[in-house]
Amino acid sequence: MIMDAGRICIVRAGSDSGKEVVVNEIIDKNFVMISGESVKQRKINIKHLEPTSKKGAVIVPIRKEEPKAKKAPKKAEEKK
Repeated sequence: MIMDAGRICIVRAGSDSGKEVVVNEIIDKNFVMISGESVKQRKINIKHLEPTSKKGAVIVPIRKEEPKAKKAPKKAEEKK
């Protein structure tokens, strides 16, 4: 079975073993991005997935820009 975006799979290994997930994005030949109701969105090796014949909606990952660090206000130099 071909591993493509939208494919519903069952996780075979790890802490999420037995849970249904949806493949969101193909990263390379070994890794895909997954998400599910009780599974956080993450990268996983395709060897840990069992594809089913069902297809679902692809959840587009939202990549937020990381907030820039704010500079601390300069303290007024104390006069002696």
